[in-house]
Amino acid sequence: MKIAQISDLHVVAEGKTLGVAPMAENLEKVVAHINGLGPDMVLVSGDIADTGALAEVQRAASILAKLEAPFYVVPGNHDTREALQQGMPAAVLPAREAGHLSYAVELPDMRILALDSSDPDAPNGRICEARAGWLAKELAVSAKPALIVMHHPPLKFAVDETDRPPLEGARLLADIVAQHSQIERILCGHIHLFAQALWQGCLVCTAPSIGMRLNWSPHSLAASSFLVSQPAYLWHMLNEDGELITHMFSLDDPEGPFAFT
Repeated sequence: MKIAQISDLHVVAEGKTLGVAPMAENLEKVVAHINGLGPDMVLVSGDIADTGALAEVQRAASILAKLEAPFYVVPGNHDTREALQQGMPAAVLPAREAGHLSYAVELPDMRILALDSSDPDAPNGRICEARAGWLAKELAVSAKPALIVMHHPPLKFAVDETDRPPLEGARLLADIVAQHSQIERILCGHIHLFAQALWQGCLVCTAPSIGMRLNWSPHSLAASSFLVSQPAYLWHMLNEDGELITHMFSLDDPEGPFAFT
């Protein structure tokens, strides 16, 4: 099983995002790169649109449609559920729940549990009783290995603007995750950086943005801002021993390769 994860696309209907970041063009490059590697699936972990407008979703959908592998999306805080449902094909967002866009994807050896953590009144996300109950029910259905994909990370990553306030309802999620050892990863976006942390016995991975890297430092708090960066995304795959490993691809232009000898 090979899964590409892209996140925080921030596509605008025309031109560059905030006038400087060529996010639609970056998405084109990322799609071409992913097609060259041939994953079994692509997960898009939120913030597909920059302002939530339908035209933005439609532009992103037209680019994502060039993927040769099946893809699935979850909403982020920059998205609106209504625009995603109108602008994305039903197959990539097969949600049937009332009030949230969560859904499960059944694979031969794994389950994808797409958890909608978005809320119009909570930019850093919210897990309510209904969504927690949905997740608990899905995890009780099968002991098959599961990946949870959601936009907002459930713990603080020492990133001030996404830590304060933290994900609302994280305690509800924590209680569920701690009880289910079949969860292989919790895959998130939102912080525009690749980071990992062990939480409730489960590894949480956040994906980088495809071109808007958060201006972050471990030594000082920076004003909310971003750096225009090369597109990057995550690659999750089972190794020959059946263990799930994660790599990051950056579409930069390094010199080489050079032999070690």
